[in-house]
Amino acid sequence: MLTQLAVSSKEVFSALGALVAGTLLDEISKKPQREIAGSDAASRFDYQKDWAFCQLIRKHLEGENYLIAFEFHDDVLFLSPADQPTVAQFNQVKTSKSANPRKLSALTVRPKGNASILGKMCGNFDGICTDHDVRIVLVSNNAFEFADANVCAADLDEKFKKRLLTKLQSEVDGFAEEQLEKLHFHVSDISLVAMSSFLEGEAMELFSSKFGEDHGLNIRTWIRLLKSEIARKNNFPSDQISNSGELIDKKCVDHAFVESTLVLVKSKTRETLDVATILKVLGDAGWQDVELLRLQKKLSEVSADFYDPTNLEVANISEIMWSCVTDWSGAPPGLATFVDESTDVVMSSSHIESFYKQIDYLRALSVLAFYEKI
Repeated sequence: MLTQLAVSSKEVFSALGALVAGTLLDEISKKPQREIAGSDAASRFDYQKDWAFCQLIRKHLEGENYLIAFEFHDDVLFLSPADQPTVAQFNQVKTSKSANPRKLSALTVRPKGNASILGKMCGNFDGICTDHDVRIVLVSNNAFEFADANVCAADLDEKFKKRLLTKLQSEVDGFAEEQLEKLHFHVSDISLVAMSSFLEGEAMELFSSKFGEDHGLNIRTWIRLLKSEIARKNNFPSDQISNSGELIDKKCVDHAFVESTLVLVKSKTRETLDVATILKVLGDAGWQDVELLRLQKKLSEVSADFYDPTNLEVANISEIMWSCVTDWSGAPPGLATFVDESTDVVMSSSHIESFYKQIDYLRALSVLAFYEKI
């Protein structure tokens, strides 16, 4: 799946790189990298990337023509518009398990005389990017001592603003007070443990907005697809980027790519089951109303597992259920008979994890297996 997307987006990336030569994007690609923490392992997705993923979804919902670079000059770099960027927003994401507000002193302290957190970020104002619209945002998963919501540095309480300006002017050559307008603090208000579920909720909103409330698409598969692409871009060495084309191709995800993944997920999904017909067939076969209601509630949950190509456990159970069809001679059984027989087979199997041996779950899975096979 991802290979298809990489091939289809490569031409777009190459053409886009040619369009923006000599612009903000080209200058950012040539700007020397400052020392930053190494990229995460490809299989690990931490808070910073999930936060960026959520921002990507927000931008997509709002119809923004975005371009997002990962682990390039900072944790996350937002560029807009994607075809010829004029605005660059550098984002540094800080997390803490503590509920205590983040102190201003922790952001401006210079350990062993090295640059402070904010001093490093302000380096994005200097050099070849000076003449462009550059903004820097420090993101925290807990509040700051000077703000419990998003705020611009220029709008801070006077005592904090004065302390911040004094520290930055003593550390960053030529730092001017008006540059505080370009420095922002963002409170994500999402805990470390809640980020994963929050991301899934944002993805659900995107899918509902694009495909309708009853889309029946596998959102988790799409999330894994995008996470894999983000990891690939995040882990490509930034110091190997020498021009805008390489920056887009090796480090960025854009609106066009994300849209192509949504189209692909939609094209790979089977048509939605006619649930009303299913319930009528089973009702005519003697199922009680409460059984039909439980089945209907389970179908969407089980559908996500059934159409997930990475869920090998459910694929194995489905194979066992399908064997019930081939074992019968003559015409295939009716739906009600298949559900009863295949569910009994799985419940009695010693090779199936007990986690899946829930009668309502297996009945819903057998319905999907039946229509997939028949």
